[in-house]
Amino acid sequence: MRGPFALRRDGQLDVTLTPVEADLFRSVVEQMTQVLDDPPARLFPPAYKDDPEAQAEYARLMTEDLKDGKRRAIASVQTTLERGKPKRDAWRVTLTADEAQDWLAVLNDARLALGTRLAVTEDSYERDLDPADPDAAAHEVFRYLGYLEDFLVHTLMG
Repeated sequence: MRGPFALRRDGQLDVTLTPVEADLFRSVVEQMTQVLDDPPARLFPPAYKDDPEAQAEYARLMTEDLKDGKRRAIASVQTTLERGKPKRDAWRVTLTADEAQDWLAVLNDARLALGTRLAVTEDSYERDLDPADPDAAAHEVFRYLGYLEDFLVHTLMG
């Protein structure tokens, strides 16, 4: 099954999405800028679970640097999304290896943030969705982001 990503011999990555998928991902990336204002703990897991004092010092020293890295990745993805071009029924862009890593980081963070909000567990992940559930659309977005992340990882691994 061909996915949305194709690795070139020169290490760059071709991305092909439908215009709707590109718009959805653009919206998710924009929302991630807001998530970083008050991020869920899953985006910054503790480095020292059993030492609150060491964890507080780590958080004091590292949190802003980690947020800056996530903001940089988001900005990179936004730039590539703006660079993409719709052609017929597809939206296309070519990513450098670094840009592909930024896409992977943002996809992972978006899934962590959304999965936290939805309280997703392994048991709930595979469960059929009830279309009447008010969170059904959000669960579909979560699954779609997982699909993109999975294809991206497998493509980058060759």
